[in-house]
Amino acid sequence: MAETLQAIYVRDYEARSQPKPHIVYRVEVHAAVRTWSVWKRYSEFEQLHARFTELFPDHPPPQHLPAKHWWQSTMDNPELLEERRAGLETYLRGILSHRDDRWRLTHEWNEFLAVPAGRSQADLFTGPAPHSFTTESWLEEFRTLQGLAREVRSLINRRETHLGRSEISASHNCTIQSKKLLTSLGLRIPALENGLMSLAMGTPGGGRKGSVMSDGELRRRQDMLSELKDEREVLTKLVVANRQNDGVVGYQGAGSNVPASSGDRNALLAGKSGRMPNPRRVFGRVVQNLTQETSQTRGLDNEGLLLLQQEQMKQQDDHIEQFNAILQRQKHIGLAIGQELDNQNQLLDELDRDVDRTTLKLGLVNKKIQKIN
Repeated sequence: MAETLQAIYVRDYEARSQPKPHIVYRVEVHAAVRTWSVWKRYSEFEQLHARFTELFPDHPPPQHLPAKHWWQSTMDNPELLEERRAGLETYLRGILSHRDDRWRLTHEWNEFLAVPAGRSQADLFTGPAPHSFTTESWLEEFRTLQGLAREVRSLINRRETHLGRSEISASHNCTIQSKKLLTSLGLRIPALENGLMSLAMGTPGGGRKGSVMSDGELRRRQDMLSELKDEREVLTKLVVANRQNDGVVGYQGAGSNVPASSGDRNALLAGKSGRMPNPRRVFGRVVQNLTQETSQTRGLDNEGLLLLQQEQMKQQDDHIEQFNAILQRQKHIGLAIGQELDNQNQLLDELDRDVDRTTLKLGLVNKKIQKIN
C-alpha cells in the first residue's frame, strides 16, 4: 500500500556542477504520516510529462509544464528560475488535486516522487506474528497501526469534502479505502494484544517474575492499546454511520438488487398511517427557527450525530490548546522584547550621560583655547 499524498511543494532550487552545471529543484512531498524531499531536474519533469502523454494520449495532465527559454539561459537568472519553480509546483499540484486520479495511479508518478511502497496487501492484513514481538518491534507495530488510524480519519475528512462537492465516486472510493484499513486494524490489534501478553509472560528480566518489562511499562502499553481500540471503534462508527447518501435507494430483499421506485420508497416511508414523515430533524426546541440539516449530518443517525459532535468538540479543544500555546509563546516573546527594550533604554541613557559629559569637557577645552589665543 503506497502512501496517501496530501500536498506537494517545489520549495527551492540549487545549482550543481556535476556531471555538468545544471539546476535541480527540491520537491517536498507531504503524506499522511511523513514528509520527504526529492531533487529533480527540469528534464526529469519533461520525461514524466512525456510518459503521461504516451500513456493517456486523450487525457493530458491538467497543467502544462513551464516553457523553455530558448534564447536565454536560466542558470544565472533568478527571475526565470523562480518563474520555472512556481510553474513546476503548479504542474505537480494540479495532478495531485485533480478529481481524475489516472496519473496518480501510475508507477511513473510514484517513482518520480519516491513514494514509499509500504506493505503488500497480505502484510497489511496479517502483520507480525504475536510470538515474534520484541519490546522494540511491538512499539514499531503500534506506531504503524496508529498511522493507519490517522489515515482512516484523513480518508473520512476527504470523503466529507467530496460529498460537499457532489463527487459521489471519489467519496465512495474513500469509504472503500477506509473500510480496508479498518479491517486491517481489526485483524492486527488482537495480534498486538496477544504479543503484549507474550512479552508480559516472557523471559525473566522485568519487574515481575517471568516478565520482560516492568509493571509500569506494561500498564502504559495496555493503556496505549486501549486508546487504539477505542479509536478504531469511533472510526468504524463514523464510516458506517454515513454509508448512506442522498442518491437512489436500492431494494435488497430476497437477493434482489433492483433500484426502488419513488412510489415504493414513499409507500415504505409512509408506513401504516399513509402519511409521509417530516424529512427534517429538529435541532433544539425552537420550532419556529428550525436548524437546517447539512450534507455532513443528513446521512447520520442519532448516534452518528453524537459522535460527530464529540469529534468536532475534540477538534475545537485541540485548536484552543494550540492557540493557548501560541499565545504563551507570544507572551514570552513580548516579555523578552520588553526586557531587551529596557536594556536598550538603559544603554541609551548611559550614552546620553556620556555625551553630556563629553560636551561639558569639550566646552571647557574650548574656553581654555580661547584664553590662550
